Amino acid sequence: MTEKIYFVGELAEISGTTIRAIQYYDKIGLLKANRQESSKKRYYTKKDLIKLQQILFYKKLGVPLNIIKNHLSDIDNKEDVIKLLKRQSDILFQKEMEIKMNIAIIEAVTSIIASNNGDLDLDIMIELTLKLNKQTILEHSEVNYSKEVIDSFKDNDSRIKEMIEIYWLWKKLILEAVFLKSSNVSIDSQQIYELGEKWSNFISLASSKEHEMGNVFADGLSKSNEWPEEDLLLYNYCNEFIDEAYGYYSKVRNKINDTIK
Repeated sequence: MTEKIYFVGELAEISGTTIRAIQYYDKIGLLKANRQESSKKRYYTKKDLIKLQQILFYKKLGVPLNIIKNHLSDIDNKEDVIKLLKRQSDILFQKEMEIKMNIAIIEAVTSIIASNNGDLDLDIMIELTLKLNKQTILEHSEVNYSKEVIDSFKDNDSRIKEMIEIYWLWKKLILEAVFLKSSNVSIDSQQIYELGEKWSNFISLASSKEHEMGNVFADGLSKSNEWPEEDLLLYNYCNEFIDEAYGYYSKVRNKINDTIK
């Protein structure tokens, strides 16, 4: 029985990619085309189609072509496939954390700008932002958390994701506090009141037993001396300022409540 062959146009249509992409893979030696003896026309086999699908699978996950090339021959080696996918998962996680850091900065800055009634000098915020390390969160894995906390995260992806989201909420508020303090904003201003309110809501969320994060949050604070340098510096710089903002917010809220009563 004659083996089924595919010319480049057919292969592109079946696989859902482009002719140009397949030609490029041929050029770099990732998916070498066969050639007919008579016409020298390029063609591909069923085996090549499967190989192309593997290439597109890895490419869809963001794996660089040079890495794909080194692993295609080991597609039947399950351990090698798992190792490659785990490596790519780690890379994507790092990129995700960089994106979340950018979002935290944007939200902190826009929040301050939106609540500012006068002219706001962005120079300080820009200077501080340029010094920030977008990979700081990854350094928290080196903190010596208690066995209870570590055990609570084992094989619990939802718990890990929840803790990451709480971290980024914390980071955004810390950055907002740092920007406000650096800008010498008055402690009895609307901006400080809003920061105090956000911090109050954050504490309620982070220490809520409903979210089972109370012990994790408390343990993290007790190990603050082991935090990554950036987070520790930011926290120490604005910790008292946040306490004052929270105090001002509580004072205003109490007056409002007393008036209502």
